[in-house]
Amino acid sequence: MAQQQNTNAPTNSDSQVSFTDVSLATLKQHFKNTYKVSKGSASQVVLGFTEMSERLETSAENEYQQNLYPKLKEFCTGLVTVYNETFLTTFSSDVERQVYGANLNGNRNTGSLYKSIPSGVNRNLTYNYAQFKQLLRVLTGRLRFVVQRDPNSVQRYKENQEEFTAYQKLQEGCKSYLTYVDTVTNSWDTVVSDLRTRFSVTPTQRTVRPQRTERPQRTERPQRTERSQRTQYKQVRQSNSQQEGEWQTVRTRSTKSNVNHTQKRSA
Repeated sequence: MAQQQNTNAPTNSDSQVSFTDVSLATLKQHFKNTYKVSKGSASQVVLGFTEMSERLETSAENEYQQNLYPKLKEFCTGLVTVYNETFLTTFSSDVERQVYGANLNGNRNTGSLYKSIPSGVNRNLTYNYAQFKQLLRVLTGRLRFVVQRDPNSVQRYKENQEEFTAYQKLQEGCKSYLTYVDTVTNSWDTVVSDLRTRFSVTPTQRTVRPQRTERPQRTERPQRTERSQRTQYKQVRQSNSQQEGEWQTVRTRSTKSNVNHTQKRSA
């Protein structure tokens, strides 16, 4: 059963993880196309190209796709082949294999990351819905992180010269592969552009939301004077001399009392 992506342990748990086999074949045993791309390591994203290539065999629906998909499959196959040759084929030592495996396959050698790293795509995007350039974007982000990461900032590499050297070698491999990814990206853009022109295909455009109209400004309420304050109400007992309703205003009541008081004085 494939291991859940959110169960990855921290990097320092490699004593419990075997990096004897870091091949893509081993990772494929843990792979599902319903996994989130944002939680995939570099090697798992490469497996995403393999899964995409397999889907292309039966999904062409029109002449444009019939011409585009063979090219796409060719690019997917090339990305997997060159990745394998660059990183996962030959190792000078077990330490080098472990450094490569931990950084490319994830710290549990399953292809899963400890947390979600979207790298420019929706964090909920799964492999079975991912587009070619979305996978390229995530793979590029994973490898650039390796290149830009200073091994001196990693305590275990500072303490182990053999691991330090292995990581530097990995960085050089990432730089070389990223150059190849740039070439593939440019070639893909050219193929898509040419086929769209040939078959008069209009690229799908995002629906532009209409601009919000400004809401009319609220009319400022006039400041309340002391006499125009909201009338307060209270319940009073109904007397024999007062036939009004059970609820009456304090102001009204006080006004009547003043009138009655004035009449008594004038009498």
